[in-house]
Amino acid sequence: MHYPATLAPKDDGRYDVTFADLPGCVSQGENLEDALRMAEEALHLHLETMIEDGDALPAPSSIEAAKAKDEEDAAREGYKLPGNTLYQFIVADPEAAVDATVRLSISLRASVIRRIDRLAKELGLSRSGLIAVAAREYAARW
Repeated sequence: MHYPATLAPKDDGRYDVTFADLPGCVSQGENLEDALRMAEEALHLHLETMIEDGDALPAPSSIEAAKAKDEEDAAREGYKLPGNTLYQFIVADPEAAVDATVRLSISLRASVIRRIDRLAKELGLSRSGLIAVAAREYAARW
């Protein structure tokens, strides 16, 4: 699976990276090589999070469709894409793209479940989504 990345050059030689198919999946690199590496990492983490949250992965667009969407967004928001903006397919980690959600049965106190549900609602997440995020954050500390 591969998604088109938009690599927009900055005046200082850096590149901003976005994915038209994946709003919120963004990154930046010190130079083009770094931007491509960071795009790969951002894509992997974004897809992994979507899978863990139970979100459906969107079908990848063509380069032409991604460019058209970027130009439409830029026009709507009142800016122009740099003329030397690059588009590159970034290959997603196949394991992350096919990682299946597994049903898990756990036992928790009712008061803990109420707290989880309250926080999940505030954050716009499902119960499973909040537990996945919390576990990922906790595991990252170790």
